[in-house]
Amino acid sequence: MDLSQIKAVVFDLEGTLLDRTKSRDKFIEEQYERFHDYFVHVQLADFKHKFIELDDDEDNDKPYVYKEIIKQFHIDRLKWKDLFHDFEMHFYRYVFPYYDTLYTLEKLSEHDYLLGVIANGKSKIKQFRIYSLGIEHVINYLSTSETVGYRKPHPRIFEDMIDQLGVKPSEIMYVGDDALNDVAPARAMGMVSVWYKQEDAELEPLTEEVDYTITTIEELLKILPDNFETEGEEQHGNGFNY
Repeated sequence: MDLSQIKAVVFDLEGTLLDRTKSRDKFIEEQYERFHDYFVHVQLADFKHKFIELDDDEDNDKPYVYKEIIKQFHIDRLKWKDLFHDFEMHFYRYVFPYYDTLYTLEKLSEHDYLLGVIANGKSKIKQFRIYSLGIEHVINYLSTSETVGYRKPHPRIFEDMIDQLGVKPSEIMYVGDDALNDVAPARAMGMVSVWYKQEDAELEPLTEEVDYTITTIEELLKILPDNFETEGEEQHGNGFNY
């Protein structure tokens, strides 16, 4: 496949640039400790399992999650609003990038690739996570379902990114960890699709839906035709819009 026409690399956020599992698990553990006096009869492992079970979607309604935790664990002295308030106050701090996230994005930016992020969820939260990851200076555009009005895998959110970057679908390489929400729709739009395969991936994309499979973000530097080892080039961080 000729990749010399690629002008932009667009990423999913959660589970692709951001280590969703590590970020979530660390928050759960520390929230449990903050409210340990109320959970004396609940083991951390049980609290963690229940949270993950109820919050299987990143944009799930957190009030529902905490209402169910209070109900199912029969917690009397604590209200779900207390846990939800704690979530709003602290969760944003639990943002862990993969070890090669910043390095790879800076290398791509140095070589004049436009960089974008497409994410389901609220713009303000996604914007903050991009800042917390330390990659805001290399992201040209952030497209969220809140802004566009459609969630992945709907074509409209991908079209928004195409319009904002001002490139053709065939000139975009899209990278994501979700077979249904990332890989398949990107390929259907005419983009070069890259599946970021996680160890706990529940569903693999069909052969015709994926062009490349990687297990680290840094592998993109080997797939694309540029010589990313060249030193002394000027960095091109423009800041992102949303």
